[in-house]
Amino acid sequence: MSNDPHWLPEALCYSDFKGGWDNFLATIYDIFERDFKHSKPSYDNRPVIYNATIEDGKEATFWHITSSIDFHTRERVPDLRRCERVPWPKPIIEHSTDQALSVGENRRHRKIRVLVWLERRDYLVVLEELSQVMMLVTAYCTDRTHTRNKLIKERDLYLEMQKPPM
Repeated sequence: MSNDPHWLPEALCYSDFKGGWDNFLATIYDIFERDFKHSKPSYDNRPVIYNATIEDGKEATFWHITSSIDFHTRERVPDLRRCERVPWPKPIIEHSTDQALSVGENRRHRKIRVLVWLERRDYLVVLEELSQVMMLVTAYCTDRTHTRNKLIKERDLYLEMQKPPM
């Protein structure tokens, strides 16, 4: 998209892989390894780690950024749109101060989560604050109206809380 920040790589396109799921999966996993295992991204001068627990042969965080929950079976299923955007989390994290992004916080289960949102492309990266590091929790598309409205409300509340008292 012409309005994309210069630092945002192109999304992948599953159709370019001619239906070859195994090749596509290997490609997106290579990108995850490059960006998070072999590289050390940081957010606000804090290293970004990920959940390295192995599930089905790959790290839990990899599955969280490439799949979603099927609400009928409660199983994780591949989400092609998430998969195609695997090149995005690292640059979004590393450019979190760019004006193309909005940053906010929320609390989930008594933990502080940082939301880095590329609103114009409907994509959100979620980090969790730990003592000395940030953990990549997930990343997903935000094109559903209720999801966008919730994020706008959370972001606006966060920004309001950042204002100094009068």
